[in-house]
Amino acid sequence: MMLTYCGRCGWTLHLSPARADGPAGHGLAAYEEVAAPADEQTLEGQFQLRCRDLIGEIRSLGFNPNVWVAMINSLGAAGAARKLLADHHMLVVTPWLVRRGRPELTLEHEIGQPRWSGLFTDEERAEAARRQARAGQTPHRRRGWLGARRAPRRSGF
Repeated sequence: MMLTYCGRCGWTLHLSPARADGPAGHGLAAYEEVAAPADEQTLEGQFQLRCRDLIGEIRSLGFNPNVWVAMINSLGAAGAARKLLADHHMLVVTPWLVRRGRPELTLEHEIGQPRWSGLFTDEERAEAARRQARAGQTPHRRRGWLGARRAPRRSGF
């Protein structure tokens, strides 16, 4: 069975028979593979191979970063990283990995590696570092209706 549930409250949203076309016949939906780079010898090609390895490790932990894979397949790994940085977007998998103690598997961590200094500007590398640091912070939850604080209850009996 394939179960879709709300990540916030745990309520079951959808239940259906699992597809049998997944990896190793485990009844899971098949993963989209990361495309091979145009030229594996270039720095961009090497970065794409490294991202493919990261995605494999992330999947082995139980998370499928399908949006990242789709971006890589349409823009290339370096192009996808630059677009995410320029558009001020963080992959959903980044805080997921940081919360699980695996920040070394994030795109932001990889961008900061000296090996890729020829692909990314100092500003892009600094932004990636800021995002990785933010990913480890607990999000602030709004309280009550529209963030209003409740008045303390008083016992007037």
